[in-house]
Amino acid sequence: MRFVNRSIDDILTSPWTLWCISIITAVSLWFYVTGTEESEYVSRKFTCPLEYRSLDPQAVLRGRVQEIDIEIKGLEKDIARLDYDAIACFVDARSLAPGKRYTQNVSVALPPDITLVSCVPSQVVIDLVRQVVRLMPVDVVLPQDIPEGQYIEGVEVIPREVGVRGIETDVAKVGALRAMPTIEELQSGKELILPLKFVQSEPFDGTVTLEPAQIRFKGTLARGLPKRRVPVNARLSGKLDEDHEILSVVTDPSEVLIEGTSDLLSRVEAVETETVDISQFTANQAVVVPLRAPDVEGVALSGVKSVRLTLQVGEVKAGKTLSNVPVDVQGTDKRWTVSPPSVAVTLEGVPSKIGNVSGGDVGLKAWVDLSNIFVTSVILPVRAEIASGDFRVIKIEPSTVTVNAAEALEKW
Repeated sequence: MRFVNRSIDDILTSPWTLWCISIITAVSLWFYVTGTEESEYVSRKFTCPLEYRSLDPQAVLRGRVQEIDIEIKGLEKDIARLDYDAIACFVDARSLAPGKRYTQNVSVALPPDITLVSCVPSQVVIDLVRQVVRLMPVDVVLPQDIPEGQYIEGVEVIPREVGVRGIETDVAKVGALRAMPTIEELQSGKELILPLKFVQSEPFDGTVTLEPAQIRFKGTLARGLPKRRVPVNARLSGKLDEDHEILSVVTDPSEVLIEGTSDLLSRVEAVETETVDISQFTANQAVVVPLRAPDVEGVALSGVKSVRLTLQVGEVKAGKTLSNVPVDVQGTDKRWTVSPPSVAVTLEGVPSKIGNVSGGDVGLKAWVDLSNIFVTSVILPVRAEIASGDFRVIKIEPSTVTVNAAEALEKW
């Protein structure tokens, strides 16, 4: 019995036994500790909206990534009370210019004690294009089933122009903006709120919006022949003399109503006045002129039969350059020399009078003023004037001359 006990004691106290016990204890503690740690941490996977911060307000992001798949990790107690709104995925778009493509990292903002495990995708491509606004007129397309003997009058469209907002290439694809009231809406006699529709050449690459997207339309169905407002063109004959020209021609009113069937009205572009002979006009004129009947049979004037015609007449100006005009010296009793001794002077006047004019005819003279000049050599501006005639000096070439005291030159 003593032998058995001694053998067991020897085994238990041997170095090999103690070493094995130490290893087993250490491994058990390691598994216990690591198992405890893992049991306290949990992970979560979810999608987070992607923000594009500091984006140029004049730019549009094409093909944008909307969401990011992320996985986070933290203590179970922290994950349980986590506010997921406190987590943000974003891309910094500061200093990114439209017209280029960029590859940017996705950043994730997390609360304290929460760590990021993964973020998919971790990078996104930013394709920025420039956004523009183009003003376009609104076309109102009336229905084809308007009853015979009725037409639309008092048409008013508010606004007449609408802003088309989108990227440059998309806005260029918009050909027209149309509003199309129905016959039932027109028969109601009320103000209509009509949506606008695009007429586009190709599909859009992005989003195109209208500002505003609706218009107000006023118009009532009236009995009788349809009417249309067309511009008035003035018929002029003859030619003014060479000294005068027509600066403007204004008719009041500038537009008049015509009436007829719809197909005939579409063939009339304007109404003309009776012919006015302008050959004797030398000043502004205002005359009342009858209107000519439209040149399409079946179309007649409605209401106004004549217009007030106002013509603004102005003088024609022409120029003529007179060479070798001597430069005189004024304002001194001493002798001076002028270099160059003569200049070219350009006069302006009406063509009929300036064609054969000479310097002697109008008393043209050029000079320099030496009053209060106390040096022996100086550069002075040349002045010129005429004694008579309806002309004026518009140019002197050269505009300055060099004046030297004659006594100083003799001593030199």
